[in-house]
Amino acid sequence: MKDEKKFQTLNVITISFAHLTHDIYSSFLAPILPLLISKFNLSYSLVGLLRLFQRLPSLMNPFVGLIADRVSVRYFLIIAPALTTVSMSLLGCAPNYAVLAVLLFVTGITALGGIPFVLMLPKSKRKIKE
Repeated sequence: MKDEKKFQTLNVITISFAHLTHDIYSSFLAPILPLLISKFNLSYSLVGLLRLFQRLPSLMNPFVGLIADRVSVRYFLIIAPALTTVSMSLLGCAPNYAVLAVLLFVTGITALGGIPFVLMLPKSKRKIKE
């Protein structure tokens, strides 16, 4: 019982670093847009669609919440920053616009795991006390 009340400093630092990594990497699109525009000869419409591909998965937030109430998503919270790092790092290696769109869509999906960090709590502690 004593271990449950002890503050888990290492876990908090690990989760905070993972969240920081995700936020930094997911914001790399704006600085590299001029490079992508020149590499793929993109119009402003196509550039705007890139941002749409990255934000489109956020429409699934309510469904992720429903799933999180029923299933433990701890591993997704761990894997999400790694997938974000890999997919955003591969943007410069993308051979065409379609691959670029898919990589940004994957980045958007991984952002779904970082939103509700309360999911790390056991289900019994998630209840709102009145």
